Amino acid sequence: MQTEWARGLIPGKRPNPARWPASEESDLLSEPIAAGRIAGPIGDPLESQTRARPSPGVTPSASHSSDERTPPEKTDSAHDEPLLIGQILGGRYRLERALGEGGMGRVYLARDEQVEGESFAIKVLKAGLRGDALTLLREEVHKTRKLSHPNIVDVHSLNSDGTRLYVLMEYLEGKPLNVLLDEDFGRGMPFRRAWPIIEDVGAALGCAHDHSVIHSDLKPANIFVTTSGRTKLLDFGIARASRGQAVNSGVFALTPAYASCEMLEGREPDARDDIYSFACVIYEMLSGKHPFGNLDALAARDSGAVPAPLACLYRGQNAALAKGLAFEREARTASVEELLAGLSTGKTPARRSAALTAAAVVALLAIAGLGYLALEKAGLLRHPGGGTGGSDTATPTAAAFNPPPHSVAVLPFANLSGDQQQEYFSDGLTEELLNSLTRIDELHVAARTSSFSFKGKNIEIGQIARKLNVAAVLEGSVRRSAHTLRVTAQLIDAVSGYHLWSQTYDRDLGDTLKLQTEIANAVAAAMKVTLLGDIAAQIELGGTRNPAAFDAYLRATKAQAMVHSGADEQAPIDEYTHAIRLDPNYALAFAGRAMSRSVYATSYMGEASPAAHREVFEQAQADARKAIVLAPDLAEGHLALAHSVGYGSQDFARANEEFELAVKLAPGNARVLRNYGTFAASMGRAEAGVAAITRSIALDPLNRSGHGALGQALYRSHQYSKALAPLQDALSLDPGYQLAYGFRGLAYYALRDYQRARATCELKPDVWESQLCLAVTYDKLGRHADAEAMLANLQRSEGENAAYQYAEVYAQWGDEAQALEWLEKALQLHDSGLTDIRLDPLLDPLRKEPRFQAIVRSLNFPA
Repeated sequence: MQTEWARGLIPGKRPNPARWPASEESDLLSEPIAAGRIAGPIGDPLESQTRARPSPGVTPSASHSSDERTPPEKTDSAHDEPLLIGQILGGRYRLERALGEGGMGRVYLARDEQVEGESFAIKVLKAGLRGDALTLLREEVHKTRKLSHPNIVDVHSLNSDGTRLYVLMEYLEGKPLNVLLDEDFGRGMPFRRAWPIIEDVGAALGCAHDHSVIHSDLKPANIFVTTSGRTKLLDFGIARASRGQAVNSGVFALTPAYASCEMLEGREPDARDDIYSFACVIYEMLSGKHPFGNLDALAARDSGAVPAPLACLYRGQNAALAKGLAFEREARTASVEELLAGLSTGKTPARRSAALTAAAVVALLAIAGLGYLALEKAGLLRHPGGGTGGSDTATPTAAAFNPPPHSVAVLPFANLSGDQQQEYFSDGLTEELLNSLTRIDELHVAARTSSFSFKGKNIEIGQIARKLNVAAVLEGSVRRSAHTLRVTAQLIDAVSGYHLWSQTYDRDLGDTLKLQTEIANAVAAAMKVTLLGDIAAQIELGGTRNPAAFDAYLRATKAQAMVHSGADEQAPIDEYTHAIRLDPNYALAFAGRAMSRSVYATSYMGEASPAAHREVFEQAQADARKAIVLAPDLAEGHLALAHSVGYGSQDFARANEEFELAVKLAPGNARVLRNYGTFAASMGRAEAGVAAITRSIALDPLNRSGHGALGQALYRSHQYSKALAPLQDALSLDPGYQLAYGFRGLAYYALRDYQRARATCELKPDVWESQLCLAVTYDKLGRHADAEAMLANLQRSEGENAAYQYAEVYAQWGDEAQALEWLEKALQLHDSGLTDIRLDPLLDPLRKEPRFQAIVRSLNFPA
């Protein structure tokens, strides 16, 4: 549920002890916002500031700005009573509902009766507002109206309706930053989540300074994050021009926690006062604490307080933030641009008013890339806090880090839509972008599972890069509204910490594929990668131009990722079906549904009949073939067909062809490599299989499945001692990984270390892999009754669907007749376990049997 104005007024919300109470008297325009309530736009949050404004030629009873008409001085206290919902102000604005109340008045959501679909926030001022406050209010409404900027809330006019004064403002939905920090980020935001907000506030503040306007009360309560993810700077109610006006400090009230020493001393406002306030806000965003605890600037200066460096920042970033917090103006950061440049570790923000054309962007990227290359060759790139020597230089550990030169990880883009339910979209878009980059031949791209393992963790980019062994990290944010999308992306050099490239994109949802192409091209250019062929065609292969179909596809991929956590295994199939219904030519959706159906038939159908299993596999094959017809060069389609014909129909020769084609089309896709390697090892090509899986682990080092697959491949190729280490690696990554317990136990069993086999498999005795392991191990330990009991458990839970496993058990027990009967049953049922029959160590006692050899010949194995 989206938060609206009154959210911040709910009793019981945890106050932050590091924040001083806001001064209501100082909030001449927006004090309800300081209490956690909202005013702002509805509709498209990414549009330029061209919203309809009151027409200048309205009747006298309509909107009048304060310079057109002086309101009457005498009012009745009855005018401070709440207005009636449905009442019309100025003959034009119908009150829809109350949004909040503050020291200056009440705020309502109002619909414009003269412009269809237009809504505003209207603050009806209290009747007692007169004298200096009213004069100042008039001045500041005029100044604020001049600050037309997408990150500054629009204040349209000060109007009168008879004896009532009201301010017409932009209507917003979302949360003020203080509420966002209290409710969602009590210990501080990750830098990548905070940075888009910091950039937006910096852009707004810089615009004001360009117009000689000082905000003078910058604090979290005056920073608003809309549901679309755009940040708005509020309340220029106490702003003053910095051109030498006389200031009566008695008129002003401020928020001591964020006020500079000069402001607290009543000196003439300066842009550097806003810099101090901004730095306080940034520090609090990243740490959850005020830089000086409960001390205001004067008290902190007198006590010699120094802000503690933040662990989430590099040394250079901490130095930049500390300079912004300097107590003396002369020592403080001079401009917003300088502060942002220091925090962005090397990226110099563009001038606020500069509108770069597409050609200029390309040129700048090329220049930046060449400059980076020159610095790199000259050996001048250092850690962001580094200098030319001493303790600031990179450590030996950092110098020893030597990742592949064209390697990159894509971290989950932050969801800035203000709605947790939109997480699937930001995750899905990240995954699709990651997949797009894997189609660039020269790039070494860390796979999804490893990249996404850092989601929600406040870990430095350098640490992430070392764990993934990549030279660069791409991160960003996604802000989605009904029909539009804003994506901010930045590529960071993992060794130096410097930005290689960054860009913000505002797009229609229907242009998502084109956006993926733009970002992939930019990343490749920044990393000096040669693009082979038509990269746009590669990225858009198998995609859709239908935003609703794309949305359903992203929901499906999210649902599929959740299946292993116990979520509904039918959900991804349903979502893929919905995407296909919206776009019958969506090849990726057909491939996705094919894989989901194969996984469902292999792992989640339980005691369903063999005929039911075959039906689902046949549906999967039909989907995969459709995907290939629509997009013959789509690796995902060939991978899906390989799975369905290999594990469903035991047409191993055809499956082998499809696996090899998938690898050829997507040599940098960890999932394709892992699946191909597992299959190749089962087919008897152990060297090729192990090599492919090892390559997949290099791309996806934190994925338990890669290490587990390597262990299985080594076990099946009779390299039992070598199998133990990767299986243990899989368990280190995920102690609950059931498959690894069973196969590690079987490796010990093959090494005749039966006690370790028993101990390992008894850790997970309720899963079929361990039950198989214990059924053969107990027998070797002379506990045949326990072995029979374990086999009985397996038969009760799996029925005929585990026919292949029963053959393995009986073969190890020496009952060749029973083993062969169950193998023939497995052949009749198209048991997917038959994939392993060629090399399976547990079936070695049967290999000389004619019936066994006949079964192998009947299967369509590749030569």
